[in-house]
Amino acid sequence: MQADWDQLGKAFADTPNVVIGQVDCAGNGQSSCGEHGVQGYPTLKTWKDGRMSDYNGGRDLGSLKREVEKKLDPRPACSLESKDACKPEDRKILEESEKMSKAERAAKIKEVQKEIEDSKKQVVELEKKAKKLAESLDLIKAGGQTVEKVEQLLNDEDWRAHCEGRTCLVAFLPHIYDDGAKGRNEKIKILDDVMKAGKKDSKNIGYLWTQGGDQFEMEEALGLQFGFPAVIAINFGK
Repeated sequence: MQADWDQLGKAFADTPNVVIGQVDCAGNGQSSCGEHGVQGYPTLKTWKDGRMSDYNGGRDLGSLKREVEKKLDPRPACSLESKDACKPEDRKILEESEKMSKAERAAKIKEVQKEIEDSKKQVVELEKKAKKLAESLDLIKAGGQTVEKVEQLLNDEDWRAHCEGRTCLVAFLPHIYDDGAKGRNEKIKILDDVMKAGKKDSKNIGYLWTQGGDQFEMEEALGLQFGFPAVIAINFGK
């Protein structure tokens, strides 16, 4: 509870008519504690207008603050009774109000209240605008992202650019004359489905396809003379 009590003291440190204090009942304050009927620890009491009252509410900071505000009627640090506690700009406003007639003060209060309401409305509109801008920013960023897809392998440079730093699956598909457009598209769709499934598992794998026979030297080096379709996995770093 000590931490909340210390925070309570800080919260009302500048309040002219509220003092948050504590007494060491086992030390120098022993006689004072006995005089006021303190029998257990911690015991909390409030003092106002010469009368002391027991406090039996919550011991958290929120409960303690509510008790102070309810029972002790804390005044702001800057007030007519304590002008010396005012900041220069606050004291100027206070003294200008002090010089006003009741009608002038009522009109000023109404004016400032309207400014507050207008400011709140502006804040709401600005928050809406900021949210919309944030959504637009996400879309702008998305427009610059590369959408991963199954790429056609046309040369060695494409292969290395697509697969640098990760593993790639390369499908060597039958010639279009042998498989037809329908067969070609079906096999590419299988690759695309595998790629999407891998993305769900956060796997960073590249997918390429090429027409069997188009990359003769590559196929020969990889020993792909056994026919198509064929699939290999390759990682240039291994």
